[in-house]
Amino acid sequence: MKVLVLGATGFIGQRLVSCLRASGWANPVLAGRRAPAVNADGLEFRQVDTLDASSLRRAMGDIDAVVNCVTGQGGAIARGAQLLTEVALQTSCPRIVHMSSMAVYGRQEGCLNEDSALDPGASWYAQAKCEAEEHMKAYAQAGHPVVMLRPGCVYGAGSDMWVAQMARLLVAGRIGDLGALGEGWSNLVHVDDVCAAVLLSLQFTAEVDGPAERGAAIFNLVGADSPRWNRYFVDLAQALGVSPANRVPPIRLKLDARLGTLFIRMAQRVANAAGWSGLRLPVAVSPSFLRLWHQDLRIDGQRARALLKFAPRPYSQGLAESAQWAFDEGIGTARVVR
Repeated sequence: MKVLVLGATGFIGQRLVSCLRASGWANPVLAGRRAPAVNADGLEFRQVDTLDASSLRRAMGDIDAVVNCVTGQGGAIARGAQLLTEVALQTSCPRIVHMSSMAVYGRQEGCLNEDSALDPGASWYAQAKCEAEEHMKAYAQAGHPVVMLRPGCVYGAGSDMWVAQMARLLVAGRIGDLGALGEGWSNLVHVDDVCAAVLLSLQFTAEVDGPAERGAAIFNLVGADSPRWNRYFVDLAQALGVSPANRVPPIRLKLDARLGTLFIRMAQRVANAAGWSGLRLPVAVSPSFLRLWHQDLRIDGQRARALLKFAPRPYSQGLAESAQWAFDEGIGTARVVR
């Protein structure tokens, strides 16, 4: 099976390419605006601008399946998905595995499954992801195979946001036990498990009940024992040999999110203007982080486990692997004992 990977140089895309190559049955084709700096395996690369239909058309002529891992701004996500499905209808009508996100559920709380209402008004990102899903559903309604994956917060080796940034905040003593502000569910899922779900999706044949999707299979991806944020922060700190703050006062955390983030963003603009590309600034505790850490939303992953045969690793294993990678990146003081 020849699989075109859009977004092949991103966090998930890079790992996915390795998993596809190791599968023995998939032949990954890397796609992006620029060739990867290192392509030791000599894999085929096709230059693709996902916002240009002719570029997509040239890349998709002989493709059996497409995995859409494109990230970026709203236009790249929503418009890119629209063009992908339009070009797919004009070419080989390949199977599409689309990487969506738990962000489509927005600011809702409770335990939500794939049939729960979406909340596109929550943010520009939620809006873009919801629009992209609509384009995928239209492609499925035309009779073509589509699997949409809605992962939670993707951690593991290479995760800048949920491992490296959180580890740096812990080392700096800026987060730890956040009290009520950290009692939201993390909905963590390991990057290798997300890639495993993609491989399962490429071979998925069972029909999904319900006329609304008419062939589009939708799966939430989350670790079965994914903890609340407070526990993750304390566990990650301990794994890195860092003493987490006993209890971060709410007022300090909120000031950090407002004033600290403003200062860091201003400093980043100055650094960019001065050409100081190598300058590492502190991690910003954005207001969106605060909302997420407090949000009592737990995505239900039962459908993926039952129909897709998705089997995510235990949290303890994912935590150890994440901490080891962070340590190898120079964050923390203690090598993780496996």
